[in-house]
Amino acid sequence: MNHMIFNTPLINGKTNSTILKISKLQNKKYRNEEKLFICDGIKLFLEAYDFNAEIRYIIINDNIDFPLEIQEKIKECQKQGTSVLCVDEYNFKKLTTENSPQGIITVCEYLYNNHSFINCVENIEKDEKILVLESVRDPGNMGTILRNAVAFGIDRLIITSDCADIYSPKVVRSSMGAIFKLKLDIIENITETIDCLKKHGRRVLGTALGKDSLVLGKDKIAMNDIFVLGNEGHGLCNKTIEHCTDTLFIPIRKNTESLNVSIASAILMWEISK
Repeated sequence: MNHMIFNTPLINGKTNSTILKISKLQNKKYRNEEKLFICDGIKLFLEAYDFNAEIRYIIINDNIDFPLEIQEKIKECQKQGTSVLCVDEYNFKKLTTENSPQGIITVCEYLYNNHSFINCVENIEKDEKILVLESVRDPGNMGTILRNAVAFGIDRLIITSDCADIYSPKVVRSSMGAIFKLKLDIIENITETIDCLKKHGRRVLGTALGKDSLVLGKDKIAMNDIFVLGNEGHGLCNKTIEHCTDTLFIPIRKNTESLNVSIASAILMWEISK
């Protein structure tokens, strides 16, 4: 039994205050109040551990056997002040949204070393590879874009504050740990941000189809170009497009649906990573 391995009481009551508090982290309002988010599963625990994230709680299903390597890392977190909570099946199910949970949930503090919440971006590094997202609402898309960004060497992701919450369990899960590895700016003003990026000598390309749009694969793309992708259903708003240097579209066959935003992001990121 894990509560014996980690020398901590077994939580098996139905009204435990700490479990109730952690279960509320499924809600964005409560996450923002507590500045905490949930990572579900072994991989995300290891990502948080390797990143040296501030881990507040580790919740373990008391009936699950973990490899010795995982046990040792949990004990190391425990020595550094992390609360390890061993719970019964009933309480663990209150915290997980997985269909086949692996029996471990990590609760981390917001990643302020890598993530900022600001009005607009004012400074960038000379050779930073940057992607901008406007109003991307689907958590699965957001998590996949985070994962794509790490895979293709994007240094910085700038997203508007109405995008899917980066700390929602679905975004964290679908990012496969990329949330720990990527510099993120959550901004209120995208047009001012675009103007700033252009002042740094960057060409900012909004993904939209227009009469004079550049065509990916035909027109030259530079490694320091910055792409802006929009909402899944409506694309970029007109005001955002007006502030971009140019527009760009990915050519696809006629009479087909437009590409999913996470797929489009992967194509564009690959283009500037070549």
